[in-house]
This record gives sequence, structure tokens and C-alpha cells, in this order.
Amino acid sequence: METYRVALIHNIIAPYRIPLFEKLSSHPNINLVTYFCAKTHNERKWDVLSSKMYNHEVLNGITLDFSGVIYHINPSIVVKLFKGKYDVVIIGGSSDFTTQIAFIFSNFLRVPVILWSENIGNSQSFFSNIMTPLTKYVLKNADGLIVPGSKALDFHIKMGANPNNIFIAPNSVDNNFFMTKCSELEIKKLKIETEFNIHGKKIILFVGQLIERKGIIYLLHAYKRLKNEVCETCLIIVGDGYLKSNLIEICFKESIDDVHFTGWVSEDQKISFYSIADIFVLPTMYDVWGLVINEAMACGLPIITTNEAGASEMVVSGENGFVVDKANVDQLYFAMKNIILNEKLLIKMKQHSLEIINQKYNFDNMTNGFISAILHTRNR
Repeated sequence: METYRVALIHNIIAPYRIPLFEKLSSHPNINLVTYFCAKTHNERKWDVLSSKMYNHEVLNGITLDFSGVIYHINPSIVVKLFKGKYDVVIIGGSSDFTTQIAFIFSNFLRVPVILWSENIGNSQSFFSNIMTPLTKYVLKNADGLIVPGSKALDFHIKMGANPNNIFIAPNSVDNNFFMTKCSELEIKKLKIETEFNIHGKKIILFVGQLIERKGIIYLLHAYKRLKNEVCETCLIIVGDGYLKSNLIEICFKESIDDVHFTGWVSEDQKISFYSIADIFVLPTMYDVWGLVINEAMACGLPIITTNEAGASEMVVSGENGFVVDKANVDQLYFAMKNIILNEKLLIKMKQHSLEIINQKYNFDNMTNGFISAILHTRNR
């Protein structure tokens, strides 16, 4: 089998994507170059990891921020694609100037283009709406399409994509890393319990940005009801964002006890909280995926999330957690109560989360999805 030169255009250097790029680069039939539109974004506080195990470059250009909507402009991608003589170009989304011009120029060069899209159609933002015609054009004219799961698959078929050209590369994290780290860091349980004065309490955990679309306000109201009935519970909210002071004020005004805000934490600290938690909750209003669910499942946690998260497909209600309607305080409350008060169910759900994440949502399957899309596109 011949070797294919592949250019992959991605927005920023996200640590959770590096294992994918490394695995693709190690494939004997793929010569991959990954181009990043920027090193990172201002609101991302993670450490940008360097790796020599995959060929990559950060493009010169500018990044515009329209109230949280990021738009990358990297005209130099045209030169890179012209000089690179690639067999396939993969564009991460179609809402940036950089990916848009890469799509147009690749068509001019008659190089097949694969669209890698996580879109599940649940964003009602102004920017998303004005981009819809362009999104439809790109996905109808792309030579292949890579999506992370069933919600994205259904959405893109509805938008007019050819089902025969769609490949699923399930969104993944490094499961072994999280499982191993979680076991190692469990020894910090007593220290954390002492620090927050939560010894002997069932721990409900949220990890994410403290922004409106994460639905944290509904979690607080549901937790307040639960706390009034089951006093030996606590809620730990890991992360930072513009809503933090408002959420703290709500807890104070409404006398919601045992809610602990950690602010931004390091990767090790985050995994420490996964290791001591009993339930993980992501009450999102919309998330194209929600990789924190992958992380929590790799640490063996039952999951409660909404049907507006792409990752909700990993949750089988009653088996490893519950999927509830967005902004539904009653359903959140009953889901948490059902797990908290049933130790056998909690233990069963922990085991099922590990089984589900390991069977399907791993980097081997994600990499295979990309390889299948590349080979299909070249052999059409």
C-alpha cells in the first residue's frame, strides 16, 4: 500500500488531541503534517505540550475574538498546501477563514478534502446561524466527513451529507492515563476531605468552564433539593469562568450548603477530584461533545448529563448514569438522588462506565476512523 501525504488543519494545540496526532503519524501509510491556526486561546489555561512524535507547525496569522466566538485568519496555509503537494487535506471545521480558504484552494488543486466536524446542530448563536449556508456547502462538497458520534452523524445527514462518505472517529481521551492516575491520586482523598471538611459525604462533581451554557445554575437548584433531604452530600465545582462570583452569591443567598468552588486546577488536581467523587454531573445546555465525560468515565464514575451533550451517547440511562432534559431541575434532582441512595446501583454504574469507555471510546478506534476516511477518499 502506498504512503499518503496528509495535511490536517486544527484550531489550537489541545493537549487531549496530541495522542491522536501521534497515532496517525505513526501509521506506516500516513505522512501527516498538522497545522495549527494558533498555539492556544486566552480562555484556555491548560499547559501547551510539545511533542516531537508528530510533525506540526503553528501558522502565522491573527485570531479574532467576537465575544467568545473565535475566528482564525492564517493566509499562509495557501503556501503550505501548494508546497506540500498533499494527497488529502483534513480541515477541522468550516467556520474559520483558514479552513474555508484551505477548502477552496484544495479544490483548486484538485486535492480531496475531508471535513472533520463535531457539529450536532444545537447551537443557536448568531455566528452559527450565519455560517449555516457555508457549512452546508462545505459538507455537501467535501470528499469525506469525519464525525465523533451518532448525534453528529444524524445532524450531518440531515444537512445533506452523503452517508456513504461519513466515518465515525469516536472522541477519546487517554483512558489508561486517567485510570492509572486516578488510582495513584486516590491517596489524596483524606487530604481533600480534610481541606473541604467533607469526610464521609457523598461527593457530586462538576468539571468545566463556569459559563452560562454549562447549566450550572440548574445543578445548584437540584443539589439544594437533594441536600435538604440527604445531608451527607456535597458538591465540588472545578473550573473557572465569568459566572463564578454569581454562582457563589447564589449559594450564599439561597443557603445552599457544602458547595465548594476550586477555581482553575492543574491536571493532577483535576484527576484527584475525579478519584474521590461518587457522581459526575455535566448539566450542559449544549456541548458538541463534552470530553470531561470521557475523563470521568475513565475514572470509573457514574454520569448524569443532558441530551444536549454529544457525549450523552456514552450514557445508558440506568446502566452507567442518567441522561436528562436540559434545564430540568426535577430530573437532575431525581437522577442524583437515585444514585446517591442506592449503593449497589452506584457500584454497578461505576463498572459499566469503565466497560463502555474502554470498549469503544479509545484512541485506537478514533485513529481507525481517520485512517478509513483517508483511504476511502483516496480510493474513490
